[in-house]
Amino acid sequence: MKSRRAKQQQGFTVMQMVITIAIIAVVSTFGVMGIRTARAEFRQQSSARLFASYVEKARADSVRRHATTGNESWVQSSDAGNNTYQVTMDFGSGTVQTRTFQLDPGVDFGAVAQRVTFDWRGRLTTQCAVTLSCVYQVRSLFLGTSIPVDVSGSGDITVAAQHFPDGLIPGVNLTPVGNGDIVPEPVGTPAIEGTPSPDPIDPIDPADPTPTPTATPHGNGNGNGGNNGNNGNGNASPSPTATPTSTPTPSPGAGASPSPIVPCSTSLSPSSLTLSQSDSSKKTGTATFTVANGSGVRIISATQQGNGNSVTIGLSLVRIDGSGSSVISITTKNGSGNRGVFNVSVAAEPACGSSQTLQVTVNN
Repeated sequence: MKSRRAKQQQGFTVMQMVITIAIIAVVSTFGVMGIRTARAEFRQQSSARLFASYVEKARADSVRRHATTGNESWVQSSDAGNNTYQVTMDFGSGTVQTRTFQLDPGVDFGAVAQRVTFDWRGRLTTQCAVTLSCVYQVRSLFLGTSIPVDVSGSGDITVAAQHFPDGLIPGVNLTPVGNGDIVPEPVGTPAIEGTPSPDPIDPIDPADPTPTPTATPHGNGNGNGGNNGNNGNGNASPSPTATPTSTPTPSPGAGASPSPIVPCSTSLSPSSLTLSQSDSSKKTGTATFTVANGSGVRIISATQQGNGNSVTIGLSLVRIDGSGSSVISITTKNGSGNRGVFNVSVAAEPACGSSQTLQVTVNN
């Protein structure tokens, strides 16, 4: 009876349990990652749209108050890698106030700090440089992607859109309002017939006194002063002038002052680049980083401010021995989240002078 009962009992082998646990772990991992990704996307979308709503509120507030110059509403973001922004408007108290807001955790700004100020018509008082329309990038640290918030010169606000920036629209030459093709008649003083022309000789005004001729000195005065041995006839011999003696230059050697030591310095040329995502001839730009009066080996680094990845950065030389130059190449990436104005910090290690900043503007 005992042997029959033992044969009828069923169970799992160790291998079956290991495989089952592994499958459960993989499915759970993907599930947790999916939840984290979904939460990160939600925070990023929420932060971008909340920021855009405050920009729209500031614009509407300037229009509602018919804001005068110096009393407009504005919004300013923090620099790349930070997650705060300021809003100045009437929040309902009847006075204009400035409040600071914060993006959701794990979300920050990916582009340089910018301010948009709206006039009483709801337009920007000053358009952003180069792009004309101001581009904010709301970046998720977990996803590594950015959502653009664009503010055009006319005050229109768009979120997560790849549009044609104002900076690429050619300027329009306006014809001044006038008579069209009709050439206006020249305006002048009509001539009166029969009027004699005045004598070109300048007449002498009788009221002016008669000019008296001025005598010309001859330099041969015959004064009788004789205290200095001269006879006053202007022919005295000049006193001799002493010739200065040149100061000898000390030759280098014992006791000579040492030459001043020129400190190590760096430079970057040019300091700004304007690139395009669609124009193949403007997708890549270069700048030269130069180390002068250097000694020893230095490591050159170039990174986007705030640890962003909106552009691709390359270096021709990573190590410079003494003095030398390294060419930095910046290449654009496609996508609306890679437009805007970004700062690339270039430095040498060990430090040499001050670090340099390359400003990169990326259009569509």
